[in-house]
This record gives sequence, structure tokens and C-alpha cells, in this order.
Amino acid sequence: MQAAIVPNHDTLSLALEQVQADCTAAELHGVMVGMLAGGARMNRAALMKSLEAHADVATAFADDMIASLWQLQLKTLEDLGADDLLFQPLLPDDDDDLNLRVMALADFARGLLTGFGLAVPANNPALAGEVVRETLQDIVNISQLDSVDEVDEESELAYAELHEFVRLGVIHLFEELAPREEHAHDATDLPPTVH
Repeated sequence: MQAAIVPNHDTLSLALEQVQADCTAAELHGVMVGMLAGGARMNRAALMKSLEAHADVATAFADDMIASLWQLQLKTLEDLGADDLLFQPLLPDDDDDLNLRVMALADFARGLLTGFGLAVPANNPALAGEVVRETLQDIVNISQLDSVDEVDEESELAYAELHEFVRLGVIHLFEELAPREEHAHDATDLPPTVH
């Protein structure tokens, strides 16, 4: 039996299509990331139950899909805790259509908010922090993105900025809410504020 590999956006999209999931690969990764950033640490069965419930699948995840999602979760957790800001949301490649990437970023942001909401109780004192509140509000705004009217250099740059904001925002949320022993670096790199 070969070792499970971490899925990329395309392989996870295909796997979700096969189980007739009601969510995209970006959104499912967002849910996983939101739970991890919010401090939730689940065993394989609990994680799969949460992801299957969110994806509203027609058939349960097969063993190979479970193994690859577990690897994705391990890699994501490792990247979130890395001291060189390795974390990347699972999105289409840079050479894919801009509208596809924008919609995937919005899906990721929606999933992130869902997962974060599942992991973090409303009375968590970290939620009262101004930077956490602003980061979450900006992610809410990004989750409502719509398609781009004109694909040009300016819209590519705007997308790149939003992508980087989400990436750093997730790392910051992780630093604020994850268990302390998982932090490899200090939390001085605050994400920029998007308005």
C-alpha cells in the first residue's frame, strides 16, 4: 500500500466531485484551516465526520480520500506553526483563470469562517482583541467576493494582495488562538488591514 500524499487543489476537487460533495476543495480546506486556527485538534475520525458533514457528501469518504485529507491536515498544521510563514490556502494555480481563483478565495474564506466558528466558543477572550476582530471582519468581506469584470494587471494585483492578506490573516489567527506550545515564532507579523 502506497503512502497517502497531500492532495493539491485539482486532486481534492476531483475527489469531492466523486462523492458528490456540496462544497469546493478551497472551501473544505478553509473549514479544516478554520478549525486548526481556532485551536481544534481532532483525531482522524472526528475530523472526517466534521468534513463529511460540511461537504454534505452523497457517499462517505473512501479510505484513500480519508488518508489524503489527514495528510493535508497534518501538513497544514505544520505549515501554520512554522516560523517562516509557510502556510498556503489550497487554491487553483496562478495560471488558472482569475475568476476561478477569486471565487476559490471567497470559498476558502467562507469555509475558514465556518471552521473557526466550530472551533472557537463565542465567549473566547481572544475574539475581543481588535486585530482578531478586524481580521475576521476582513475575511467576511473577502468571503463575499464576486467575479471580476475585467481581467487585467490591476485585478491580478488586487487578487494577489487579497490572497496574501488571507494567508497572513490565517497565520495570525492561529498564533492568537492555537495552543501555545504549537507556536514556533512570535506573533509580531500582523496581517495588513484591508478596507
